[in-house]
Amino acid sequence: MKVTYICDRCGALIGALSLTEDELQQIGVDILTVDLHEDIIKSAETGALFIYSLCDHCVEAIPLHEEEWFFRRKPNVH
Repeated sequence: MKVTYICDRCGALIGALSLTEDELQQIGVDILTVDLHEDIIKSAETGALFIYSLCDHCVEAIPLHEEEWFFRRKPNVH
């Protein structure tokens, strides 16, 4: 199955993969809530999936405070 990642903000092609059903489950598509799945993933009649995310450029351009991006913060080391 072809999976294409597209930037939800600017429409840029982020990348494309050919995945099996098992590989698709490994990337976590099946754990999304129904609402998130409908917002993020669109399917074509051919069976291809389009996953809408943000490209690196748009992530850097979004004016959010760094503390709001928990996944980008440096880990607290004790």
